[in-house]
Amino acid sequence: MAALSDSDIHLPNTSVRLTTEILSDQETWLAMKILMFGITPIISVFGIVGNILSIIILIRHGMAKCSNILLVALALSDITFLVSFNSLPKVLYEAVWNHEYVGYSKASCDVLFILFSIFTLLDYTFGLLGIALPMLITAERLVVIFLPLNFSQVLTPTRTWLAVFVMAAYWLSICIYSSFWQGLDYFFDPARNQSVGIIVKSAFFFQHEDSVDTINHMIIFSSMVIPPIFTVTGCVVISVKIQLALIKRQKMTSTTRSMNRTTRTLLAVCAIYCVTAAVLSMPLYLPQEYASYSLTDKSPTNMGKLFYQLVNTVTCINSSSNFIVYVGLNKQFRMTLKNIIYCSK
Repeated sequence: MAALSDSDIHLPNTSVRLTTEILSDQETWLAMKILMFGITPIISVFGIVGNILSIIILIRHGMAKCSNILLVALALSDITFLVSFNSLPKVLYEAVWNHEYVGYSKASCDVLFILFSIFTLLDYTFGLLGIALPMLITAERLVVIFLPLNFSQVLTPTRTWLAVFVMAAYWLSICIYSSFWQGLDYFFDPARNQSVGIIVKSAFFFQHEDSVDTINHMIIFSSMVIPPIFTVTGCVVISVKIQLALIKRQKMTSTTRSMNRTTRTLLAVCAIYCVTAAVLSMPLYLPQEYASYSLTDKSPTNMGKLFYQLVNTVTCINSSSNFIVYVGLNKQFRMTLKNIIYCSK
């Protein structure tokens, strides 16, 4: 996800800036431009198209299944994140070396800042929602696997939508509150003979530092700690349960059956998410000169800047990969996709 401002997530580990840069400024900027203007937009376009097709196909398969509801919610979340992440006001601000709006009038900077704040709000809300939804997907499969006769009474479309909306409301409220942590500083730089707009910490941020610290910890635990642990644990439990059932069935009959295609597909989605979560959590454990969630850290190193873009790229891959999983593992999904393609010709 793109940087909010100087008030981004505070990491628990701090360190002194490297005295000798591993990468030069030219090497770092070249790598960032390749990721920012080449790889990430291509992945995002593919992801937006793939998620739209996924929604169309899943709706055709019926929204009475709770698993389809969760996958549609995930696709909608991924589309919103990918569009917001690649929005023009954010790209304009982040595409320059010093994170500035340079050469714009005060009115233009104000408009760009408002749009930047809106798209960043959507970016973070739906990016974090997309990180948390695999936890609901895992919980749904656990109920289906362990309560095969009663799961339809426990899981209903209404309850599933309610769970999605509650989770979305949780992240939206946090991101709305954190949007007040930033403001626009507009000034004339005589050295460059140009006006400059920089997004900085607001007065609200400094007046509520205790609540800011609390919200930061909530974000970290609600996105980087609890969902990955729950999802990994749940997937292991589901896999073990299915293997035990297959062994028991094999003893009773000479024929064997593979796991349900829905379960296989959902486990694959969660597996990709777990790999993504592992990468996203690295700044929590690595020295800050090597990994960062934001380019707006004080004196970020070139490695920190590059890792920031790599994290963004991995997040976009995660939001764009589910369509490939559906096509590769779900025969019914492939057949519906073929019908759509043939009917469109």
